Amino acid sequence: MINLPDSSKLQFQFPKSLQTICLVLIIVGVVMTLAQLFITEDAHHGETPVEQVGGTEHDAGMAGEVTEEDHGWSNPRFFFSIHLALLIAIPLGLGGIYFTAFNHVSGAAWSVTIRRLAENSFWYVFVVLFLTVIVLIGVGDVFHHWVHAPETDELIAHKSGWLNVPRFVITNLLLPLIWILFGFIFWKKSTTQDQDGDVRHTRKLARFGAGFLVIFGLSYSISSWDLGMSLEPHWFSTLWALYFFAGLALTTFAVLILWVWYLKRNGYYGDVVNENHFHDLGKFMFGHTIFWAYMAVSQYMLIWYSHIPEEITFFHSRNQGAWWYVSVFLVILRFVLPFFLLVKREWKRNYNYMAIISVLVLVGQIVDMYWILYPTMHHGDFIPFFWQEVGPLLFVFGSYVLVVGKMLERQQLIPVKDPRLEECLHFHQ
Repeated sequence: MINLPDSSKLQFQFPKSLQTICLVLIIVGVVMTLAQLFITEDAHHGETPVEQVGGTEHDAGMAGEVTEEDHGWSNPRFFFSIHLALLIAIPLGLGGIYFTAFNHVSGAAWSVTIRRLAENSFWYVFVVLFLTVIVLIGVGDVFHHWVHAPETDELIAHKSGWLNVPRFVITNLLLPLIWILFGFIFWKKSTTQDQDGDVRHTRKLARFGAGFLVIFGLSYSISSWDLGMSLEPHWFSTLWALYFFAGLALTTFAVLILWVWYLKRNGYYGDVVNENHFHDLGKFMFGHTIFWAYMAVSQYMLIWYSHIPEEITFFHSRNQGAWWYVSVFLVILRFVLPFFLLVKREWKRNYNYMAIISVLVLVGQIVDMYWILYPTMHHGDFIPFFWQEVGPLLFVFGSYVLVVGKMLERQQLIPVKDPRLEECLHFHQ
């Protein structure tokens, strides 16, 4: 027998104070971002240094570094900072769709009362699309290595069938639209089931989920290649998409934990979400922490072992100077700390404790994407994380909470007529 709490605990009311905080974050973020347009920086352009890599001379600017006169950029950091924000925003929106799909396909019951949070995350992909448009406007600045590559660069010419601006723009506008379509289907059928209780929606969602997981694997791989790996167009890694996926999964479970923590703290859910469900979210985050480390080590060791010049450029620039310290910090922040802080069972059942660890995981995602992106700006020169990066990130997190929070008000916090709800309510471990 299903015993649901009072309806007030299942109907979210977005506090005006939290909405105000979100709007302040958005406004401050936009102002800080636009301020970059009026502040000029030393572009660090000049003679291209020649370095020793793998026993051969490696031109640090071989990936298409060009002078300001070549393409007329005035402040590439503006677009780089927005691209960093985009790499953080994509997992916030897409991760919820992925979580929804794999739970439908697996027929999981434990996640039913949490799933509505993930279903509403798809609305944030509209913000992802907005950020994508801005990055594509600055495609010549962010992806200058191949957009402005000299004709003598044979490797870039060989990849021109993929690395060309028309294909790049069309693909990266199409992918968010595909994600939005599937996210809307999951959300619509789930909320419709709240009204009619038709079990056929559950069967259809399982089929749609299976189809989406295939499309997700392909589309997110393409997105990771375009928005991440093409920043170093002479370099390649067969594990790149899996490395990006590990970050998406960690981000997904971190924000779900934070949403559950916030809602439980404010009196929502009652007993329909308890420490058993919370524990599973913690286990998923712990498991994907290990998965991230496995992908990172595998990628590094395979490239280190083969020691092929065109394969080691990515790690070469990140193992020198200040970037080496960022690399070490990333390993500590992304794996060492979360691993040991998530080992014990009782820790994963502590709401306040897990909220803190989730914030740590999100900071790790930011550092990871910064570590991937910024060494490509100026010949591998160290670019310190500063106010330019803070502005777009404030916009991302402020808009995420605002969008998802407003959409959560439109329906109950759990799918009240899901056929697996009773099993979920009696979930113990």
